[in-house]
Amino acid sequence: MLASVHAADTVRVKIAPKLLPGEIVEYRIETRVATAGKADTPIANSEGPTQSSLVINLRERLEVLSAQSEQGGDLVAFRLTWDQAQAQSSTDAIDPTAADPAAPYAKIEGQTMEFTLAPNGGLSNFKGLENILPGGVPPPDSVAWIPMLVAASQFPSGGVAINQTWKAERPIEGAPLAGLFWQMQSTYQRNESCPVFPADAETHLKSPGGNGECAVILSEMGIGRHGSVHGDATPPDYVVNGLRTSGSWTGSGSILGSISLENGLPYTATETSSQDADYEIKSAATGSAIHYAAKLQNQTDITLVSLAPALTGGSR
Repeated sequence: MLASVHAADTVRVKIAPKLLPGEIVEYRIETRVATAGKADTPIANSEGPTQSSLVINLRERLEVLSAQSEQGGDLVAFRLTWDQAQAQSSTDAIDPTAADPAAPYAKIEGQTMEFTLAPNGGLSNFKGLENILPGGVPPPDSVAWIPMLVAASQFPSGGVAINQTWKAERPIEGAPLAGLFWQMQSTYQRNESCPVFPADAETHLKSPGGNGECAVILSEMGIGRHGSVHGDATPPDYVVNGLRTSGSWTGSGSILGSISLENGLPYTATETSSQDADYEIKSAATGSAIHYAAKLQNQTDITLVSLAPALTGGSR
Protein backbone atom coordinates (compact mmCIF):
# COMPACT_ATOMS: atom_id res chain seq x y z
CA MET A 1 0.00 0.00 0.00
CA LEU A 2 2.78 2.42 0.85
CA ALA A 3 4.42 2.03 -2.54
CA SER A 4 1.15 2.79 -4.32
CA VAL A 5 1.00 6.21 -2.68
CA HIS A 6 3.69 7.44 -5.06
CA ALA A 7 1.77 6.40 -8.17
CA ALA A 8 -0.62 9.36 -8.10
CA ASP A 9 -1.77 12.01 -5.69
CA THR A 10 -5.36 10.81 -6.19
CA VAL A 11 -4.64 7.45 -4.53
CA ARG A 12 -6.44 7.32 -1.19
CA VAL A 13 -4.83 5.77 1.87
CA LYS A 14 -6.47 4.97 5.18
CA ILE A 15 -4.41 6.33 8.05
CA ALA A 16 -5.61 5.14 11.44
CA PRO A 17 -3.97 4.95 14.88
CA LYS A 18 -3.09 1.37 15.81
CA LEU A 19 -2.70 1.14 19.57
CA LEU A 20 -2.39 -2.38 21.00
CA PRO A 21 -2.59 -3.41 24.68
CA GLY A 22 0.92 -3.63 26.11
CA GLU A 23 2.37 -1.21 23.59
CA ILE A 24 4.45 1.69 24.92
CA VAL A 25 5.14 5.05 23.30
CA GLU A 26 7.21 7.89 24.67
CA TYR A 27 7.07 11.53 23.62
CA ARG A 28 9.01 14.67 24.40
CA ILE A 29 6.87 17.81 24.69
CA GLU A 30 8.25 21.33 24.83
CA THR A 31 5.75 24.14 25.41
CA ARG A 32 6.15 27.90 25.65
CA VAL A 33 3.23 30.03 26.82
CA ALA A 34 3.30 33.83 26.94
CA THR A 35 0.39 35.62 28.63
CA ALA A 36 -0.52 39.31 28.63
CA GLY A 37 -3.43 40.22 30.88
CA LYS A 38 -4.58 40.68 34.42
CA ALA A 39 -6.94 39.20 36.99
CA ASP A 40 -9.42 41.36 38.89
CA THR A 41 -9.88 39.93 42.37
CA PRO A 42 -11.97 40.94 45.41
CA ILE A 43 -8.72 42.31 46.87
CA ALA A 44 -7.37 44.89 44.43
CA ASN A 45 -3.69 44.61 43.55
CA SER A 46 -2.55 47.46 41.30
CA GLU A 47 0.95 46.00 41.18
CA GLY A 48 -0.14 42.56 40.03
CA PRO A 49 1.57 40.99 37.00
CA THR A 50 0.39 41.91 33.51
CA GLN A 51 2.82 39.73 31.54
CA SER A 52 4.03 36.23 32.28
CA SER A 53 5.66 33.27 30.60
CA LEU A 54 5.79 29.56 31.24
CA VAL A 55 8.29 27.13 29.69
CA ILE A 56 7.45 23.44 30.11
CA ASN A 57 9.61 20.40 29.32
CA LEU A 58 7.98 17.00 29.55
CA ARG A 59 8.87 13.43 28.76
CA GLU A 60 5.77 11.26 28.91
CA ARG A 61 5.66 7.47 28.65
CA LEU A 62 2.29 5.95 27.77
CA GLU A 63 1.43 2.27 28.06
CA VAL A 64 -1.71 1.04 26.35
CA LEU A 65 -3.83 -0.85 28.90
CA SER A 66 -6.81 -1.68 26.67
CA ALA A 67 -8.43 -0.68 23.39
CA GLN A 68 -12.15 -1.15 22.77
CA SER A 69 -13.67 -0.55 19.35
CA GLU A 70 -16.54 1.90 19.15
CA GLN A 71 -18.05 4.16 16.53
CA GLY A 72 -15.39 6.45 15.10
CA GLY A 73 -12.38 4.51 16.42
CA ASP A 74 -11.04 2.91 19.59
CA LEU A 75 -11.62 3.90 23.21
CA VAL A 76 -8.11 3.52 24.61
CA ALA A 77 -7.08 3.26 28.27
CA PHE A 78 -3.54 4.43 29.05
CA ARG A 79 -1.11 4.42 31.94
CA LEU A 80 0.94 7.63 31.74
CA THR A 81 4.24 8.14 33.56
CA TRP A 82 5.98 11.52 33.66
CA ASP A 83 9.66 10.58 33.34
CA GLN A 84 10.40 14.28 33.18
CA ALA A 85 8.19 17.21 34.16
CA GLN A 86 9.91 20.54 34.56
CA ALA A 87 8.59 24.07 34.21
CA GLN A 88 9.85 27.60 34.75
CA SER A 89 7.63 30.64 35.10
CA SER A 90 8.38 34.36 35.12
CA THR A 91 6.30 37.54 35.49
CA ASP A 92 6.82 41.30 35.33
CA ALA A 93 5.64 41.64 38.94
CA ILE A 94 5.17 39.52 42.04
CA ASP A 95 1.64 38.66 43.08
CA PRO A 96 1.69 36.93 46.49
CA THR A 97 -1.90 35.80 46.05
CA ALA A 98 -1.27 33.98 42.74
CA ALA A 99 -0.33 30.32 42.54
CA ASP A 100 2.93 29.48 40.79
CA PRO A 101 1.92 27.89 37.45
CA ALA A 102 5.15 25.87 37.42
CA ALA A 103 4.49 24.21 40.80
CA PRO A 104 2.15 21.42 39.61
CA TYR A 105 4.79 20.12 37.19
CA ALA A 106 7.29 19.47 39.96
CA LYS A 107 4.59 17.44 41.72
CA ILE A 108 3.85 15.15 38.79
CA GLU A 109 7.43 14.26 37.84
CA GLY A 110 7.86 10.54 38.45
CA GLN A 111 4.11 10.10 39.03
CA THR A 112 1.78 7.73 37.19
CA MET A 113 -1.80 8.34 36.08
CA GLU A 114 -4.39 6.27 34.24
CA PHE A 115 -6.94 7.80 31.88
CA THR A 116 -9.15 7.08 28.89
CA LEU A 117 -8.77 8.62 25.43
CA ALA A 118 -11.87 8.74 23.18
CA PRO A 119 -11.70 8.66 19.36
CA ASN A 120 -12.63 12.36 19.24
CA GLY A 121 -9.68 13.24 21.49
CA GLY A 122 -11.63 13.62 24.73
CA LEU A 123 -9.86 12.65 27.98
CA SER A 124 -11.66 11.19 31.00
CA ASN A 125 -11.43 8.83 33.99
CA PHE A 126 -8.25 10.33 35.50
CA LYS A 127 -6.92 8.10 38.28
CA GLY A 128 -3.74 8.25 40.31
CA LEU A 129 -3.18 11.92 41.13
CA GLU A 130 -5.88 12.31 43.79
CA ASN A 131 -3.28 12.73 46.54
CA ILE A 132 -0.97 14.82 44.37
CA LEU A 133 -3.10 17.59 42.84
CA PRO A 134 -6.52 19.10 43.68
CA GLY A 135 -9.26 17.02 42.09
CA GLY A 136 -6.67 14.57 40.74
CA VAL A 137 -6.56 16.53 37.46
CA PRO A 138 -3.16 17.06 35.77
CA PRO A 139 -2.02 20.51 34.56
CA PRO A 140 -3.82 21.21 31.24
CA ASP A 141 -0.59 21.77 29.27
CA SER A 142 0.69 18.35 30.37
CA VAL A 143 -2.10 16.51 28.55
CA ALA A 144 -3.31 18.98 25.91
CA TRP A 145 -1.16 17.28 23.24
CA ILE A 146 -2.49 13.75 23.86
CA PRO A 147 -5.52 13.99 21.50
CA MET A 148 -2.97 14.10 18.65
CA LEU A 149 -2.39 10.38 19.29
CA VAL A 150 -5.77 9.66 17.70
CA ALA A 151 -5.90 12.59 15.27
CA ALA A 152 -6.06 10.13 12.38
CA SER A 153 -9.38 8.83 13.76
CA GLN A 154 -10.91 12.10 12.56
CA PHE A 155 -9.67 11.67 8.99
CA PRO A 156 -12.31 10.85 6.32
CA SER A 157 -13.40 7.21 6.69
CA GLY A 158 -12.89 6.51 2.99
CA GLY A 159 -9.21 7.42 3.15
CA VAL A 160 -7.33 10.57 2.14
CA ALA A 161 -5.33 11.62 -0.91
CA ILE A 162 -2.51 14.13 -1.24
CA ASN A 163 -3.88 17.70 -1.53
CA GLN A 164 -7.23 16.66 0.01
CA THR A 165 -8.77 18.91 2.68
CA TRP A 166 -11.23 17.93 5.44
CA LYS A 167 -12.62 19.24 8.73
CA ALA A 168 -12.66 17.84 12.27
CA GLU A 169 -12.98 18.90 15.92
CA ARG A 170 -10.70 18.47 18.94
CA PRO A 171 -11.87 19.16 22.51
CA ILE A 172 -9.92 21.74 24.56
CA GLU A 173 -9.04 19.97 27.80
CA GLY A 174 -8.69 21.77 31.14
CA ALA A 175 -10.24 25.08 30.09
CA PRO A 176 -12.33 26.98 32.69
CA LEU A 177 -15.26 27.06 30.23
CA ALA A 178 -17.06 23.90 29.14
CA GLY A 179 -17.74 22.94 25.54
CA LEU A 180 -14.69 24.58 23.98
CA PHE A 181 -13.09 22.85 20.99
CA TRP A 182 -10.66 23.47 18.18
CA GLN A 183 -12.34 23.35 14.78
CA MET A 184 -9.68 22.12 12.38
CA GLN A 185 -9.34 22.21 8.61
CA SER A 186 -6.57 19.84 7.55
CA THR A 187 -4.73 19.31 4.27
CA TYR A 188 -2.70 16.23 3.34
CA GLN A 189 0.33 17.96 1.80
CA ARG A 190 2.80 15.22 0.87
CA ASN A 191 4.65 12.07 1.94
CA GLU A 192 8.20 11.97 3.27
CA SER A 193 10.44 9.71 5.32
CA CYS A 194 9.42 9.73 8.98
CA PRO A 195 11.83 11.71 11.18
CA VAL A 196 14.51 9.61 12.83
CA PHE A 197 14.38 9.17 16.56
CA PRO A 198 16.44 11.70 18.55
CA ALA A 199 19.92 10.72 19.69
CA ASP A 200 18.75 10.64 23.32
CA ALA A 201 15.84 8.28 22.60
CA GLU A 202 17.32 5.25 24.33
CA THR A 203 16.05 5.59 27.88
CA HIS A 204 13.36 3.04 28.68
CA LEU A 205 12.42 1.70 25.28
CA LYS A 206 14.02 0.32 22.16
CA SER A 207 13.45 2.09 18.85
CA PRO A 208 12.37 -0.19 15.99
CA GLY A 209 14.48 -0.48 12.89
CA GLY A 210 13.39 1.80 10.07
CA ASN A 211 10.93 4.61 10.70
CA GLY A 212 9.05 4.20 7.41
CA GLU A 213 7.04 6.83 5.59
CA CYS A 214 4.95 9.64 7.04
CA ALA A 215 2.13 11.82 5.76
CA VAL A 216 2.69 15.55 6.28
CA ILE A 217 -0.54 17.19 7.47
CA LEU A 218 -1.16 20.92 7.92
CA SER A 219 -4.16 21.89 10.08
CA GLU A 220 -5.55 25.41 10.45
CA MET A 221 -7.56 25.88 13.66
CA GLY A 222 -10.16 28.12 15.24
CA ILE A 223 -11.90 27.86 18.63
CA GLY A 224 -15.60 27.03 18.73
CA ARG A 225 -17.98 26.29 21.59
CA HIS A 226 -20.77 23.76 21.94
CA GLY A 227 -23.94 24.91 23.66
CA SER A 228 -25.35 28.36 24.31
CA VAL A 229 -22.86 31.07 25.28
CA HIS A 230 -25.52 32.29 27.72
CA GLY A 231 -25.90 28.91 29.46
CA ASP A 232 -23.88 27.43 32.30
CA ALA A 233 -20.29 27.10 31.07
CA THR A 234 -18.90 25.41 34.20
CA PRO A 235 -16.79 22.25 33.63
CA PRO A 236 -17.56 19.33 35.97
CA ASP A 237 -14.30 19.59 37.93
CA TYR A 238 -15.09 23.24 38.75
CA VAL A 239 -18.61 22.30 39.89
CA VAL A 240 -17.17 19.67 42.24
CA ASN A 241 -15.06 22.39 43.86
CA GLY A 242 -18.06 24.69 44.38
CA LEU A 243 -17.25 27.09 41.54
CA ARG A 244 -19.18 28.53 38.59
CA THR A 245 -17.64 29.98 35.42
CA SER A 246 -18.81 32.21 32.58
CA GLY A 247 -17.27 34.25 29.78
CA SER A 248 -15.69 33.83 26.36
CA TRP A 249 -12.64 32.14 24.85
CA THR A 250 -11.59 32.59 21.21
CA GLY A 251 -8.48 31.82 19.21
CA SER A 252 -6.77 30.54 16.09
CA GLY A 253 -3.68 28.54 15.24
CA SER A 254 -2.08 25.80 13.16
CA ILE A 255 -0.45 22.38 13.46
CA LEU A 256 2.18 21.00 11.10
CA GLY A 257 2.80 17.34 11.76
CA SER A 258 4.08 14.07 10.34
CA ILE A 259 1.95 10.95 10.90
CA SER A 260 3.12 7.41 10.18
CA LEU A 261 1.34 5.78 7.23
CA GLU A 262 1.98 2.42 8.89
CA ASN A 263 0.70 2.89 12.43
CA GLY A 264 -1.11 6.25 12.40
CA LEU A 265 1.00 7.70 15.24
CA PRO A 266 2.35 11.26 15.10
CA TYR A 267 6.14 11.35 14.85
CA THR A 268 6.49 15.12 15.10
CA ALA A 269 4.11 18.06 15.45
CA THR A 270 4.50 21.79 15.95
CA GLU A 271 1.42 23.63 17.17
CA THR A 272 1.19 27.41 17.43
CA SER A 273 -1.86 29.31 18.64
CA SER A 274 -3.10 32.70 19.79
CA GLN A 275 -6.03 32.85 22.20
CA ASP A 276 -8.12 35.58 23.82
CA ALA A 277 -9.71 34.68 27.15
CA ASP A 278 -12.23 36.77 29.09
CA TYR A 279 -13.95 34.82 31.85
CA GLU A 280 -15.11 34.90 35.47
CA ILE A 281 -14.78 32.26 38.17
CA LYS A 282 -17.30 32.67 41.00
CA SER A 283 -17.79 30.87 44.29
CA ALA A 284 -21.27 29.34 44.37
CA ALA A 285 -21.32 29.66 48.17
CA THR A 286 -20.07 33.20 48.72
CA GLY A 287 -20.54 34.88 45.35
CA SER A 288 -16.98 36.24 45.41
CA ALA A 289 -15.45 36.23 41.94
CA ILE A 290 -12.25 36.57 39.95
CA HIS A 291 -12.41 38.11 36.50
CA TYR A 292 -9.59 37.25 34.13
CA ALA A 293 -8.84 38.77 30.72
CA ALA A 294 -5.74 37.84 28.79
CA LYS A 295 -4.12 37.08 25.46
CA LEU A 296 -2.16 33.82 25.27
CA GLN A 297 0.54 32.89 22.75
CA ASN A 298 1.48 29.22 22.68
CA GLN A 299 3.95 27.01 20.84
CA THR A 300 4.24 23.29 21.46
CA ASP A 301 6.76 20.94 19.84
CA ILE A 302 6.01 17.23 20.11
CA THR A 303 8.48 14.49 19.20
CA LEU A 304 8.13 10.71 19.34
CA VAL A 305 11.34 9.58 21.01
CA SER A 306 10.69 5.85 21.29
CA LEU A 307 8.10 3.13 20.85
CA ALA A 308 7.92 -0.54 21.73
CA PRO A 309 5.38 -3.08 20.46
CA ALA A 310 3.31 -5.24 22.80
CA LEU A 311 5.18 -8.21 24.20
CA THR A 312 2.42 -10.52 22.99
CA GLY A 313 0.55 -10.40 19.74
CA GLY A 314 3.59 -9.46 17.66
CA SER A 315 4.73 -6.12 16.38
CA ARG A 316 2.76 -3.64 14.32
